[in-house]
Amino acid sequence: MGKVIARGFLMVLGALSLLNAALVWFALDRIGKTLGTPAPTPLAESTLRGDLGALFGTVGVLTIAAAIRDDRRLLIGPMLLTGLAIAGRIISYAFAPAPAALPLIAVEAVALAGIMIARRGLS
Repeated sequence: MGKVIARGFLMVLGALSLLNAALVWFALDRIGKTLGTPAPTPLAESTLRGDLGALFGTVGVLTIAAAIRDDRRLLIGPMLLTGLAIAGRIISYAFAPAPAALPLIAVEAVALAGIMIARRGLS
């Protein structure tokens, strides 16, 4: 039963990550307005699409692949990327404390903890 829950969690997390990647790629203006950080130049748009799309896309693909293949090794990348994202948010918060950043840190910390727990349930 634990393996089913772990794989289900990873599938959901992977799908949500791929949805985030798609939103960054195809609805960047909407995302920028929601976050209050619209891209001011085409280069900034390209950077956001490339970097955020790569982050969310890689996490999504690898978590889904780990769930389908029942292979915990595939979760090293998502754990590392999520941990680095949390570190970047904490560094940003240290330089310019913004209370709105705390829920994002919490969501990513829960996702990282979930990946780590799910990893134990895979082969």
